[in-house]
Amino acid sequence: MLSQSSQFNEKWAALLVLDDTAEQGWCTAEGAAFPHQVVIELDRPSQLTSIVFDNSTAQEDSYPGISARRIGVWTSSAGPTGPFSEVLGVEAEKGSRTQFEFAAGTQARWLKIVILSNWGQESYTELMELEAYGRQLEEEASEVRVSGVYRTNFGLVLFAQDGSSISGCYDWDQGSLSGNLDGRVIQFEWRENEGQQIGTALMVLSSTGDQLNGLWYEKGAYRGFWVGSRAAPGERPSCQLQHEGSLQKSLRESGRAIVYGIHFDLDSDRLRSDSEATLQEVLNVMEQQPELALIVEGHTDSTGDAAYNRDLSRRRARSVVAWLVEQGIEFESQTDSEVLPKLISLEVSKGEAEAIGPAADVLRLRRDPSAPEIPGSPKGERERACPFHQPRISLSLSPL
Repeated sequence: MLSQSSQFNEKWAALLVLDDTAEQGWCTAEGAAFPHQVVIELDRPSQLTSIVFDNSTAQEDSYPGISARRIGVWTSSAGPTGPFSEVLGVEAEKGSRTQFEFAAGTQARWLKIVILSNWGQESYTELMELEAYGRQLEEEASEVRVSGVYRTNFGLVLFAQDGSSISGCYDWDQGSLSGNLDGRVIQFEWRENEGQQIGTALMVLSSTGDQLNGLWYEKGAYRGFWVGSRAAPGERPSCQLQHEGSLQKSLRESGRAIVYGIHFDLDSDRLRSDSEATLQEVLNVMEQQPELALIVEGHTDSTGDAAYNRDLSRRRARSVVAWLVEQGIEFESQTDSEVLPKLISLEVSKGEAEAIGPAADVLRLRRDPSAPEIPGSPKGERERACPFHQPRISLSLSPL
């Protein structure tokens, strides 16, 4: 998300329409005049098939008529400032989730969503979630470079990139981070005060390479923005990057770590070849520290059949375990047990592999099973145009 006309505060930010859950969303500033609008940059030029406006959790009981009503969708292939052309004008349902189809052949790299009215609320307007579906028209361009210093709302942050692996540090509470880059999406675990405080973050680097937009989470809950832009030449935090591997560093500091970068074909349990580097990193750590426990987790929402989603999650978790077994990792036992309605546990000798659904490809390492959960994951297996929504699985390593 590149811009928004107004927002109530950080807890009701426009960026939350892209956080993959309708639990939190965008509320305009009090008394802000129509139209309300946001500009969104897609990862690559895309052909759009449909768009969803979700008002299902808008605060209709407390603020009747607060749901967004008349909405225009404008597209551009030229740049974030346009020119834009209107391609859709719709009426979103009050307190409900509504999906609309684009005309055949609708293409875009930038979207401008314009809310023209609500259902009668005088002071505020809310939109809880936005989903765009389609297919990307171009292959990934040249390698994305994240390395450098960014001036953020948490001070200067130094990112270092090694292939798809990301590490970094910042001065705020002696912060460090490690994670992975997937296209322009950066997913990482942050650690502060020598590992006493741990959470996760999800950021997207703009196509110009100079702007970061993201959200940070702690104990599985959204806490706020993490945004910034590249710092001026010569600016850098006083912290020093550690040169040990990101997994080893995370385990040393906090007893757990999160690594992202395990990918599956759409609606499939077949590991993609670009997952191998991440899996190899985990394999190396497990070989060096055989006492570690392993947890594999998949994440989804209610899109599609629940039984099918659970089965696909289980198969994806098993694919990861099978890859490790093929490389010589031995597990003493494996048992399936349903733990939560959408969480299936595949227990292995050093721990357990969990799967929550069909869409997953993150890697997590942790010591404490009650440690914070990874934030929201993608909704189902349809191709999404928005960069926050990526199929993922998570792995956790933790000392027993």
